Amino acid sequence: MISLKYSLLKEDYVSFYTYVVWDAPENRKKRIIYYVKQALPIVLFLAAFYYTGIFERNSNFILLILGFIFLTSILSLFGVRSNAVRAGEKIANDPSNSSFFSESTLTVSESGIQIKDELKEAIYHWAAFIKKQESRDHYFLFTSSLQGLILPKRIFSKEEKLLFEKLLTQHLSFDAELGHLVKS
Repeated sequence: MISLKYSLLKEDYVSFYTYVVWDAPENRKKRIIYYVKQALPIVLFLAAFYYTGIFERNSNFILLILGFIFLTSILSLFGVRSNAVRAGEKIANDPSNSSFFSESTLTVSESGIQIKDELKEAIYHWAAFIKKQESRDHYFLFTSSLQGLILPKRIFSKEEKLLFEKLLTQHLSFDAELGHLVKS
């Protein structure tokens, strides 16, 4: 059994939100569609410019047009993830969500995970978790497609982390543990 106290940071929630809406492996198709949609107008503009003879004009004008297209392309391609980060920050900074960041006691045992703070207590049996995903800094244990536990890896000592991972391996279903890899 593991028992420890921790508080989520706003950065933890932003990481979770960004992961769920953009970075997760199952969002790969969504990301590809977004990038194709962003590239399509660029290709259409370049084709239109080519066929209208605009590239036969002054080289400074052509460089200006190409520079503008390149800049807007880069901004649109890389802006979507930062939009997700900003949306997560907005949620984390909302005062009505402040209880989410209060100090909690986490207990992980053979029967499941219990999280308790001054306002609430939640008990999750292992079967409640439909998906487990892991980023460099967090474990995300999902109870639905959008809700889950955010467990920062920084809260675990080396021994606690090994025990936690052992409990996950023993008690999570195959679908929860690896299903996201198969379905993508």
